[in-house]
Amino acid sequence: MMKHALLASATLLLCAQNACADVTINDFSLLLFGASDHHGCSTCHLNESNPGAGLEWKFSGDDDQGRWFARAGSYRDSFRETAYFGSIGWRKEWQIAGPIVAGLGLQAGYLDGSGRHGLAALPILSIGTRAVALEVGYLPKVSAGNHHAKTAVTTFNLRCTF
Repeated sequence: MMKHALLASATLLLCAQNACADVTINDFSLLLFGASDHHGCSTCHLNESNPGAGLEWKFSGDDDQGRWFARAGSYRDSFRETAYFGSIGWRKEWQIAGPIVAGLGLQAGYLDGSGRHGLAALPILSIGTRAVALEVGYLPKVSAGNHHAKTAVTTFNLRCTF
């Protein structure tokens, strides 16, 4: 099922690229999901190994004003189930030193998994280069499903720009 969702996401993003003549290959990024850290619930036993993948398409904006992006992907969630999402977001990056950039962003969209089947938002901090960046997302105390207490979640993923 995960392969079908990723294939569908890739096909949609490639079709969108063909519809926009000024789109360049570096407007696309591969997202590699890997881990999360849950805070505030010592009895929840949530999965913190969250492998998965997704695609990002930067479709508007520039380095001065920030860039708008669309994302789609899938990962193994905290309940050891497959989660799927599609989102729209905005990110602004600042050059720190040499090729190192730091960024701040927000994405929001539909999440099917991680104890949620509906709208969700995730603020993102990033550090790295324009080609590869570590992204850290953070959600303050949220419900961890029907049988769990509220827990804060920190997520970690890599963004690799083509």
